[in-house]
Amino acid sequence: MCFQIEYQIMVFLANFFRLFLSNLAYEIFLLLKKSIKKTRFTKAKKWQISTIRTQLLKIGATLKVTKKRIYYQLSKAFVNQDLFREIITQ
Repeated sequence: MCFQIEYQIMVFLANFFRLFLSNLAYEIFLLLKKSIKKTRFTKAKKWQISTIRTQLLKIGATLKVTKKRIYYQLSKAFVNQDLFREIITQ
């Protein structure tokens, strides 16, 4: 009986953590949508969450981390570089 209660608590905590992560991801995408609406790109203002994910977050970039700064270099084939930079600098 005691093991069953512990198992149920572990299942509850795992489900709670998954729900928390999905809500956090949703809120991050809402913040991204708000910041995209503040930019000058009219095409990007109509994007849905799946389009934001594929157009802005799935990009090829290299990161270099030093003690004072983080450098990133975007791929030359990345189409939305200007939009990405404008969102980052907001």
